[in-house]
Amino acid sequence: MKVTVFISTCLLLALLSLSSCQDKGDSFALSTEEALALALSSDYKVSPGEGAKLIGSGDYTFVDIRPASEYAKGHLDGALNIPLQNLLDKESREFFSQNSKTIVVYGKDEAEANGPWMLLRQLGYENVKLLEGGYQYQQAPDSVQYLPPEQPHYDFAAIMARAIEEDRKEEEATRPKPAPQPVVQAPKEIIPQKKDKPKVVEEEEGC
Repeated sequence: MKVTVFISTCLLLALLSLSSCQDKGDSFALSTEEALALALSSDYKVSPGEGAKLIGSGDYTFVDIRPASEYAKGHLDGALNIPLQNLLDKESREFFSQNSKTIVVYGKDEAEANGPWMLLRQLGYENVKLLEGGYQYQQAPDSVQYLPPEQPHYDFAAIMARAIEEDRKEEEATRPKPAPQPVVQAPKEIIPQKKDKPKVVEEEEGC
C-alpha cells in the first residue's frame, strides 16, 4: 500500500513541478529524504474513525479535491471543494496560507488525495493532513475495504545480517584447510674443538 502511495506521489510531484511550480518560481520545502520519511510515516493521516468525529469541528477544515460535479452529488458535511486542477490557483494558495486550522484533504479514495497532499506539504503548508480511505469509505465503510498503514512483520535487516553470517561460517567450514607443515628444527651450532698436538717422546741414548 505504501509503495503505491509513494509512486503516485512521485508521479504527481514530477508533473506539477514541471508545469506549474517552476512557472510560479516556487521551490519545494522538503528535501527528497525528508519527503520520503514523511511519506513512510503515518503522522500526517487522519483515520476514518477520527475523521468522522472531526467533521464539523471548529479546529478542522475538510477540503474535497474531487471535481465539482462529484462534489455536488455528495460530500462530507462542511467540506470545501477545491478541485485538483484549481489547487494552485491564487485563491486556493491564499486559502491555505491564511487558514490557521488543520486542513484535511480527501478525494474519492486515499490514493487520489495522496499526491495533492504531498504537493501542499512541499509548498510549505504544514497544517495539511490526509483522510485515510477517502470519501467512499466515509460513506460506505462496510462496502469498501480499508487497509490500515502497513507494519513490517519481520526485521529484514536482521534477517539478512544473520543469513550473511551463516554463509560466512558455512564457507569457512567447507574451505579446504592447508596441510600441516613439518616442523623444521634449526641445525645445531657446531663449535670447532682444538686438538692437542701429540707429544713426541725422545728416546734416551745408550752408553
